[in-house]
Parts: sequence; C-alpha cells; structure tokens
Amino acid sequence: MTHITIRMAMEEDAASIANIMKTVAKNLEDPEIYVTDDEEFICRHIKDQGFTELAECDGGVVGFLIVHIPGNGPENLGRDAGLPDRELPFTAHMESAAVLPAYRGHGIQRMLMMEAEKELRRRGFHYAVGTVSPKNPYSMENCLKLGYLTAAVRNKYGSLLRNIVVKRL
Repeated sequence: MTHITIRMAMEEDAASIANIMKTVAKNLEDPEIYVTDDEEFICRHIKDQGFTELAECDGGVVGFLIVHIPGNGPENLGRDAGLPDRELPFTAHMESAAVLPAYRGHGIQRMLMMEAEKELRRRGFHYAVGTVSPKNPYSMENCLKLGYLTAAVRNKYGSLLRNIVVKRL
C-alpha cells in the first residue's frame, strides 16, 4: 500500500462512493451493521447538505466519510445525544463512513474523521455526532480513540439499534 491522501469529494466521485458502500455492505456477515445510501443522497452531501471526505490510495478511492449538516431539523442527532436546543445549529453528523476491505486496519476511518472535524471547526461547528452499530466494534473503537462518547442507544433507520456518539469539537 502506498501513501493515503484525503481530499474533499466532488460530484463526479459519487459513483465511486456508492460502489464502496455496496462492496462493504456485500462483504458484511450481518446486514444490520451498515446502511447504504443511493447516489442522489451522496450527491446532496457533496454539494448541498454537508460535505464528503475521500481517502485515495493506489490510484483510486478506497474510503469516504459523508458529513451531514442537519441544521435545526427534526433528524438532528444532537437531540438524541442530549444536547441543548441552542447547540443544534452547531451540530453536524458523521453520517456514513466505509473503507474497502483490502485497505482496513490502516487508520483510514480515523484519518477521514479527523479531517472532517478540522473542517467542521473551521466552519464554526461545536459538536460532531453519529450512529454506530453495537455490532461494529471497529467503528466504535475508532470513535472512542478520537474522543467520542456514547450518549444514548436508540433505534434508528427503521428499527436498527445504534449507539449515538458525540464529541465536543
């Protein structure tokens, strides 16, 4: 494996991100661990409703992190995390992350999250929140290593149990 670079995604990266989602989901023993999104969702989170960080290595995209900016909307996970209403406009979601199986174990998810946190701080956000399946110890460990705390456990995405994690930026 050569050097890993992190950059902001552009609309033309949406198909690569969708392919990584499908590949990761297909290779999981338990489909409840990871929820995929469509290309329309991905595009909205490249240009309008947030931003997306990409990890590139060996000439291609090997991982991503979608960041959602929910504003004061009802889906803001800050409410699940117990944040005061005044902080909701300053709260962003670490929405979806995945790394191709061949590139796991090299800290790529953490690198993506750290870059996203830098961008969120630059934009004036106070909190990052996310959901992690209790069946996904690797993602949970990455969050804990970065200082996220489990604020709650809730059913999300229909009826899937998720840890709600939060970090003060």
